[in-house]
Amino acid sequence: MSAPGGPIGRLTDAVAPSPYNGGVASKPLVQLCDDLGRFIGAAHDTCALAWDSGQSPVIAAARGAVDRVFNASADSLEGVPAGTLFTGGERAVRDLAHAAASGHVEEHRTLLRAGQPFPAQLLLSSAPGGVVALVRDLAASHGVVDAALRADDLARFASLVAHEVRNPLSAVKIALQTLERHGTLATNDLRRTSIALREVLNIELLLNEVLEFARPPTVTLIPGDPVTPVRDAVEGVGAEWQTRGIVFRCTVPERMTPVAIDPVRVRTAVKILCRQAAVAAEEVGGGLVDVAVEVQDGRWELTVRDPGRPLPRDQRDKAFVPFTPNRARGTGLGLAVVARIAREHRGEARFLEARDGNVISVTFAA
Repeated sequence: MSAPGGPIGRLTDAVAPSPYNGGVASKPLVQLCDDLGRFIGAAHDTCALAWDSGQSPVIAAARGAVDRVFNASADSLEGVPAGTLFTGGERAVRDLAHAAASGHVEEHRTLLRAGQPFPAQLLLSSAPGGVVALVRDLAASHGVVDAALRADDLARFASLVAHEVRNPLSAVKIALQTLERHGTLATNDLRRTSIALREVLNIELLLNEVLEFARPPTVTLIPGDPVTPVRDAVEGVGAEWQTRGIVFRCTVPERMTPVAIDPVRVRTAVKILCRQAAVAAEEVGGGLVDVAVEVQDGRWELTVRDPGRPLPRDQRDKAFVPFTPNRARGTGLGLAVVARIAREHRGEARFLEARDGNVISVTFAA
């Protein structure tokens, strides 16, 4: 047995003033709850609770997503009778403590959130001076699962639509491009062909953006040089628009120090921005789309500048929000995908102030 004052003695004997009046809470009990809170810090539907082993147990500590699970702050719960969180009241708390005394326990109980019941999963364990429990809000978890299933269905549906539309659309585009290059068309016929081809390209942009928005991201960050996916994307979109009077200029470093990126997602973001810039440029009769990459302290920045009509501030403020009625350009989905990709790389996407045209900046953590 350890001597008094040794590790076991400190673990079982140390006490600290409790948040509730007149009582004491075991320091190891609170420490265990603190440790669990750090462990589940990223969970949105789970919190840790600790309550003492007194005759009328009270909450000694609450950590994690307490505000989401119980719609209350941790401070407001500490010192509250534990039975107020259970539909079974104080008896349910004592029964759980008794079960946990024999070993680790999993329970499914109905708990109370602001007086309203909700289903919860509890993982309990006895601790010096009381009980520690992980509380998971099953209602929130079910909502997340349902959203994931809907997103998966949306991705399959978008893929099906894109496949069925792209094949005949490609044939129409090739025919229109052939007619546009044909030198014998009258001026009015050539103008109509050009308008039709522009609409086909807009439909292609719509399909690409819907497909990218619906596709669940599979982010795999690996060390890589961002210059390669940026340059590949610009060259690919430039080839699509080279006959439309749109010129792309790509200004990037010769080589960058490898950074953590998902090359596929970076290439996707650049393609979306370049295609939308090309559409904006064509609306004013063509021009230069400028794509640049700069390395800054702790990050690198991609900017895409187009010569199109400057967007009003209210449209720029809502540009990265999906399905906004007052969308800035495209479907209202493309820039939402770009913003999502920026967040995946611990960065952000935004419009920059510009004298002429529009400039979009996307930052990525280095």
